[in-house]
Parts: sequence; structure tokens; C-alpha cells
Amino acid sequence: MELNIVIGGEAGQGAYSVELELTETLSRLNVYFFATKNYMSRVRGGHNFHMIRIADHPVEALSGGKWDMVVALDDETERRHLPNLREGGIHLTREMTLEIGVDAKEAFGNAAMANPVLVGVVLAVIGTPSEAMAAVAEPGHGAALQKGFEFAARWKIAGTFPIKALAGGHRKFDGNQALALGAILGGCQFMAGYPMTPATSILHYFAEAAPGFPIHFEQAEDEIAAINMALGASYAGVRAMTATSGGGFALMQEAVSLAGMTETPIVVALAQRPGPATGLPTRTEQGDLDFVLHAGHGAFPRLIFAPGTIGEMIALTRKGFALADRYQIPVFVLTDQYFADSVRICKEEIPLAVDRREASLFDAGYRRYRFTEEGLSPLTYPGLSEALVQLDSDEHDEEGKITEDRQMRIRQMEKRLGKLALLKKEAVPPTWYGDRAAKAVALCWGSTRLIVKEAVERLAAEGVSVAALHFGQVWPLTEEMAAPYGLGEKKLIGVENNAGGPFAALVKKELGLTVGSQILKYDGDCFTVEELVQRLRALC
Repeated sequence: MELNIVIGGEAGQGAYSVELELTETLSRLNVYFFATKNYMSRVRGGHNFHMIRIADHPVEALSGGKWDMVVALDDETERRHLPNLREGGIHLTREMTLEIGVDAKEAFGNAAMANPVLVGVVLAVIGTPSEAMAAVAEPGHGAALQKGFEFAARWKIAGTFPIKALAGGHRKFDGNQALALGAILGGCQFMAGYPMTPATSILHYFAEAAPGFPIHFEQAEDEIAAINMALGASYAGVRAMTATSGGGFALMQEAVSLAGMTETPIVVALAQRPGPATGLPTRTEQGDLDFVLHAGHGAFPRLIFAPGTIGEMIALTRKGFALADRYQIPVFVLTDQYFADSVRICKEEIPLAVDRREASLFDAGYRRYRFTEEGLSPLTYPGLSEALVQLDSDEHDEEGKITEDRQMRIRQMEKRLGKLALLKKEAVPPTWYGDRAAKAVALCWGSTRLIVKEAVERLAAEGVSVAALHFGQVWPLTEEMAAPYGLGEKKLIGVENNAGGPFAALVKKELGLTVGSQILKYDGDCFTVEELVQRLRALC
């Protein structure tokens, strides 16, 4: 049993507040849900809508079929979404939600209490027992939820979509929350950033967490300052990161290159949105893979993660800090508006111990860029010992002093580039879904993981021979990552939320595998399961 609901209205009318309270309450009730949103780049007005899938089984994506329930806070919601309401579905008209607002103001002295009343209506629709609802209500909202039950009873919609509480133990996350937690668990102690949708809430989470941890959060004056602050903090001895979106990352290019030359560990979170330029600033797209892969002038190694689940986001962000330190490189964590803003429950076990940076002590003979047999120079930080830690953005010798010696340039360049071979030994394998004997394989990366998973599972249940392979690490790619799956003998279908299919091109270049067909989407929206089922079926 499922209830697929859309709540629409103008920015400022409270639809987001309804989503926040509803998802929190569902989580406390141990009900499976998935929620995401589509919002315009404005503070007031426009048309925003929140999409919530509630079920008696795990759900990790938008279904994409007809809506079971449409809640209209404005006339535009009815114009846009009512045509997609399934027969027999529930329609809370603009007049009905206005009635809730009037009643809430009379009963509680505050029209904003209409939001928890609406939450109560939805809880009644899924058959939540009133005593269970009362036990999990937000402080001061119990009476409002009960009034929602009364509206549902009057409108004869209570219990229309009965959904049992089966989720059991879990935690509730949105994507940016998971990224921030992964960074904190990875030992991040300094975070600097400048607000830019859809990365801004990463900054919010760090600002909230900082007082309870040995973490310094800095809202910088711009993205150039943010990444340079992070590099300075890393040089001084703490694990550091910054977070931004495409336009902000464009300003960071010189500092990314500086990290490459100085071999300074740093983690950069990039929450993608559609470009070019400002593009669609509040919508989603996997459009910056090539940008990140080639960011910064000159050649230097890097690592790029693109997690697709809450657990993977936490684990790979955490891992990113360890690898940034070990190999003295920039590590990039790619997400996007869809993943960043989507809310879901996570049943995966999350080790909560915080990693720490380990510092080595050296004597006065320390050489920051010394050549070693393993190919990694010794890393330490100023003030820990007698070691003098010198670095420069110019090419340098083993001590860190500027040099134009050709042989030293060649040796330092080869040392830096040689880290790529070491990184390949650390490669995170992709995740397979479905029958290993499937004739077709949907290749995906990043946020599309669970959408593709459900789509191929639906098709397999119909007898279609298709499976999926998701890459949470997109650079570097190694032959060993693909070797177990016999991809050279299968029909490969690329699924990407962008216009150019850059990952398919990268698979061809690095692994020699031809992606014969591609399913691309670049209208600013994420894929839905139903949409992907139809497009995959046509190609299999």
C-alpha cells in the first residue's frame, strides 16, 4: 500500500513546514517514506510543490505514477497537478485548505497552526491511530493534529490509504545532512563556505554542529575566500572542507590548482544544479562531472566520489578525508539538488566514532616534498616539532623552495602524478543490482542510484532481462571495478541526469566499454521510477 501525495502552493504559504513536520512524524511512527521538493528561486510567490511517497515497504524514489492525494494551497496547484490525480484519489481543494486556515486561527489564535492540522489530515488518511499520533506529536501540536483527524472524518477520507508502521529502527536524513555527518565523522574540524543553493544547508548543519564539536565554521565573504581558508586550515593541521555549487566552484579554480601543487589535503563538496551560468538555481542536474574532473589548471591527481544512498554518502564523505590526508590531494564529493533536498529514512548501520588526523613529528632535517620509495612525501604541520614546513605555489624542490630546475620539475611532477596509480588501488567498487546474467545493464552514478534500482527491479519482475550497475566513485575508474560483471558482452545503457552523458564518455575512455544507448534528462527535474521504467523498456 502506498500514498503518493503532492502539496503545492506559493513560497511562504507553509508547504515546506508541512513536509518537515509530516516527515518527522512519519519517522517517529516508523512508517516508510520518501520526500523531495520542487521549488522556485524566490522567497515569496511562484509555485513550489512537495512530493511525499508513504508506504508499508521501503521506498527511496518518486514513483512517478498518478497522485493519490493532491493538497492545494493555491489555485496553481490545482491547475498543474489535479489532471494527474488518479481516479478515486483525494483532492483537498483550495477552499478546503482555506477552511483549515480559518479554523486553525480561530482555535489556536495563529493561522500558521494550519500546517500541523494538514499533517493531521494526512496521518488520518493513512489510518494512524489517534493515540499513536498523540505520542509522537511535536510539542504543542497535539490538538492541531487531532483537529486534522476531525477534518478527515468530516470529509470521509480517514483510513482511505491504510499504511502500517513497519520501518523499525532507523534514522531520518536529507542528503546534505548525511554529507555533513560524514564529514564530521571523517574528522573535519574546519569548514568554510559561502551560501549557494543547493549546498547552503551543508553550511547550516555545520554551523549548528560546531558548538558541540571541536569544529570551526566560517561563512566567508565569497567562494574564493572559503576554499583558501580551508587550505590554510589544512596546512595548519586540521582536516578541512568547503561546499558550494557550480557557480561558486568556478571561482575556486585557482585554489584547487594550488591544492594540487602544494599537495594540501582538502575535501570539496559540490552540490550540482543546472547551468550554464545561473541556469536553474533551485533545480537538479548531474552536469558538473567533466568540470570537476578537469578543475584547476595544470595536471595533478584527484579523487571524485558521487554517492547514491544516505549510507554511501556518509561512508564515502568520511573516507574522502582519510584519502585526502593519505595522498595529499583534493577529494571531491558530488551531490545535486535532488539528493541534497530529498528526505528519507536510513536503516544502514552508521559507525559514529569520529576519525582523527594523525600527525608525524620530524626533526630540523625535515623536507616537505622529499622523494620517497612509496611516492608520498612526509606530511606534518607547523609548530608540532622542529620541522620547518615550507610550501609555495611555484614549482619547488624537496624543501619547498622555489625552483626552475628542469630535472627537479620532472621529478616533482612525476611524483604528484604517480599518486593516481596508488589511488586506483583504493578504488571503491560499484554496486550491482539484479541478475548477473541480464542481457542489458543500466549504468548510473551519483543520485540516480535508487531510482534506477527500483526501475530495473520492476522490469525484472515483468521478465525483462535488465540489471543495473551504480558507480559511487567516478574517478579514477579502473578495469577491476568493472571486471566481475562481463560488461563487454552486455547491452550498456547510460542513465544520467544531464544533457551530454559525460559518464558514458568516461567509461569509454577509461574502461574501453561502449555505452550503446543513453537515457538523459536535463529539464531540471529528477527521474521518476515510472518514467525510467518506460524508457528502459523501450531499449531492452
